[in-house]
Amino acid sequence: MRFRTEARGAFTLVELLVVIAIIGVLVALLLPAVQAAREAARRAQCQNQLRQLGIGLHNHHDSRGGFPAALQEIDDGAGGVWDHSWTPHILPYIEQGNLYDRYNFKLRWDQGANTNAGGPIRERIKVFVCPSTPTGLRHATRGVLDYVAVDNLTRPNTFVVGAITPSDPTYVGVLGHTKPNEAPCLRRMAEISDGTTNTFLLAECAGRNWHYLMSRRQPDDITAGPWANPGSRINIGGFDPANPTATTGPCAVNCDNKKEIYAFHPAGANCVMADASVQFVNRNLSITLAYAMTSRAGGELLTGQ
Repeated sequence: MRFRTEARGAFTLVELLVVIAIIGVLVALLLPAVQAAREAARRAQCQNQLRQLGIGLHNHHDSRGGFPAALQEIDDGAGGVWDHSWTPHILPYIEQGNLYDRYNFKLRWDQGANTNAGGPIRERIKVFVCPSTPTGLRHATRGVLDYVAVDNLTRPNTFVVGAITPSDPTYVGVLGHTKPNEAPCLRRMAEISDGTTNTFLLAECAGRNWHYLMSRRQPDDITAGPWANPGSRINIGGFDPANPTATTGPCAVNCDNKKEIYAFHPAGANCVMADASVQFVNRNLSITLAYAMTSRAGGELLTGQ
């Protein structure tokens, strides 16, 4: 008896191409969703890090009598100053006590033992870096910072509607300026009369030492990237896409990481307010509102973001 077997038909070339096309469409539809999910996770991690820094600053406030200065200048006794940022002061409050013990306040932040091989400012501190920032070695010998003090305003600014808070030699923001041979500028919560939920404490200014304008890396670098550099603080002034070299402009968020709030989150940037709450500010935040949220006691009315 003979058994007959039927041959199975193979895919035709057309059928194979159709299957490949369908798979390609499905992958194309899936990739944006995967990327969006990853960015949502990175944004949440960024917010958690800012919350840790906000709590660290509040713990400093409670134990040391106020918030640390964004710029602390100490007379070195030889006609110069030792200048420091707020960042080394909160190291004990963000589980970096050993690093704090190695940091020498009787030197400049970038001087001698602070910056030599094995020096504390070479350490890369995870909580200081936003996970959405492009990866890469932004400084060869220093750890970098993506979260900065927002403490002053550029004047005059024709893009701001209404009066601008008068200047203050110790800065209009929460983190102030301690000058040589003067009492430490340790601002207390009671001095934030504009409301702690309405006033910036820190904000993202990510990507430095690399320079970015509106998501595009520029050929020049910025020197304010290291976490210990007091020059990392920013004066809000805005950026003008029509005149990139101008000192002021209408754009306050995600336009220029040299001098404005800047993040690699597509819709805006994370900020921690004076009450240690974290807010996500829209990239369309007006320069007028950015000015109002920078000053601690300007008396401005916030009508929306």
